[in-house]
Amino acid sequence: MSLADELRGAAPRGFRLAFPPGWRHYPVDERGRDAMLRDVAERSKAAARPDLDAALRRKVREQFEALRRTRGVAMYVPAEGASTESGMPMSVVASRWVAQSGRTVEEDVRDRAGADVQRIELPHAVLLRWVQDRDGASTREGVLTRTVSYVYPEPEEGARTGMLLTAGILHLGAEETEWVTAGMVELADAIAETFRWS
Repeated sequence: MSLADELRGAAPRGFRLAFPPGWRHYPVDERGRDAMLRDVAERSKAAARPDLDAALRRKVREQFEALRRTRGVAMYVPAEGASTESGMPMSVVASRWVAQSGRTVEEDVRDRAGADVQRIELPHAVLLRWVQDRDGASTREGVLTRTVSYVYPEPEEGARTGMLLTAGILHLGAEETEWVTAGMVELADAIAETFRWS
């Protein structure tokens, strides 16, 4: 990819991911936003909670706008009834990773991740992985977020672009439920390992 393409925000190389049954895929564009808005409206109606509809719709619009600003490509969430191996919410977002000038993706990830980065050699690719725990200030009181991030550099020597997968897992932060959170991290790892460039 040329510098001009990066500056224009050219579409990334295609990729594939596999998810458990019942997960929904929303592209980060008007079509994806509108599909999520329809799903939110249906859930609010089914739950007989019209009071939540406006707030949730506003949150969806804000989330999609933030994803556009951060080079988001797709969002994946379990639909109602889909298994995430627990009742706690989880989502996965795919975004472009563009290294800062003069750096490879791996150098850039290690500098910007804000956590220890593991380099994992898979049979089909190199994977960079790190985990961060955040307090509940940005979610709801008493609920923490564990974020597991994965970067696949583009399959070329000295790649400066790649794909970032971010799995966000809401959890209670209690010792008694840590096994549940750990199970969801394992699920996120399993999903991330299905990534393939196309």
